[in-house]
Formats: sequence, C-alpha cells, structure tokens
Amino acid sequence: MCGDFDDHERIDDELFERFVELAKHFGVQPQPGGNGAAAPLDTQSVRAEYMNGLFKAALTRCVNDAASLPHGERMDALAGQAIVFARLAGLLTSQFPPEADLFRTVTSAVVDGHSEPASLS
Repeated sequence: MCGDFDDHERIDDELFERFVELAKHFGVQPQPGGNGAAAPLDTQSVRAEYMNGLFKAALTRCVNDAASLPHGERMDALAGQAIVFARLAGLLTSQFPPEADLFRTVTSAVVDGHSEPASLS
C-alpha cells in the first residue's frame, strides 16, 4: 500500500515536471508564492472551492479585458477568449496518460458550460 502511494507521488512529480517544461516553451514558469491553491486539494470540498475560484478568476479576466475594448469589439474578444480556453483545456488534458480520459470529461464540461446561461434565467 505504501509503495502504491510512493509510486503515485513519483508519477505525479514526473508528469508535473514535464508540464512545467512544456509551459516554459510558452514563456510561463511557476512563481513561488504566486496565485494558486493555498491549501492541499485533499478533499472534495477544498478542490471544488479551488476550482470555483479559478473559474471566477478567469471569468473576471475575460469580463475586464472585453469591457476595456471599444464598442463593436467586445463580442469578438469573447469569441477569441473561448478559443483560447479551449486550446488551454486541450493542452492540459494532453498531459495525462490516455487512460485518464480527461478529454471526455472536458468535453462534458464544455457542454455543461454552454447550457449554464439557460439554467440561470
């Protein structure tokens, strides 16, 4: 059992190191003390809170960026943002072994997100 835990940590470290190297190709590096999860994501509620905060931070950035543009350009910016986040989702899901099947989960999340405005009315 302990060996399984050690193996999981080793795989996590190896995959994350590979991801950080990939991010460096885009000029992005982890910053000590940067914006991130303040606590380990070891429970479902903490993970959900982190993910909700990340969603709100990204949405805030989208709204603020588009609001700063002149009239007639804002919806074009939103379309571009959607494409960028889809690209990022693809990049993130490609970091996992195929058996993780995150692509299906992300596709489902895109469909759920597309339906959300109707559920808020």
